[in-house]
Amino acid sequence: MTIEQLDASKVLISLGSEDMKSFELDFGSMSFYSEHSKKVLLRLLRLACMKAGVSPRSKSVLMEALPHGSGCLLLVTMLEDKRPKTYKVKRVTNRVCFVFEDAEAMLSAVQELFFSREKIRSNSLWLSEGRYYLVFDYPRVHRGISEIATAFGRECRCTEVQISRIKETGRLLHEGNALEHIGRAISGQSPEDLH
Repeated sequence: MTIEQLDASKVLISLGSEDMKSFELDFGSMSFYSEHSKKVLLRLLRLACMKAGVSPRSKSVLMEALPHGSGCLLLVTMLEDKRPKTYKVKRVTNRVCFVFEDAEAMLSAVQELFFSREKIRSNSLWLSEGRYYLVFDYPRVHRGISEIATAFGRECRCTEVQISRIKETGRLLHEGNALEHIGRAISGQSPEDLH
C-alpha cells in the first residue's frame, strides 16, 4: 500500500492484491453500505487525511475507487465547503421598526409623532428598496407612538440580522433622533424652540 499526496486537496491510496487480501476487500463488493468495507475505507481515509495534514471532520471528503490491476486506487479529495455563510448574533434583542411605503406616509407619521408630545429618543431613518424604515434602538415603544405610526405604516419587530440587512441595502437618512430632527424641519422650529 502506498499513500501519495497529489496536491493540497488530493491524496491517492494505491492498494495492491496483497493489501486487498489483508484488508479482506473485494473491488466488486466494496461499498459504504457494507459494514466491513465501510470500516476499512474509513480507516484508510483517516490515514490519507493524516498524510495530507487535515481533519476529515473539518471538510467534506469525496472518495473514489478505481480498479488497478489486481488491486485498486482510492482517490481522496478534500472538498471546499460551499455552504453559505451563517451569522450568529450573540445578543438577541428585537428592535421596533416602522415601515412606510412612501415619503408622504413617512413624513405624515413623523409630523404627527413630533406634535404628539410622546417622549421619543434614539431612532434612525433609513431608505431601503423604496421603503422608509424608522428604527428605534430599543425593543418597545409607548402604545401612543405605535398607534400614531401604524396609522401611516406598519410596525415590525426586527432582529439584529434584519436591521443589518436594512443597513447594508439601504441609505441612512438621519441617525440619533430622526423624529426630532425631521419634525423640527417640518414645523420650522429651531433647536432653541424645543427647550
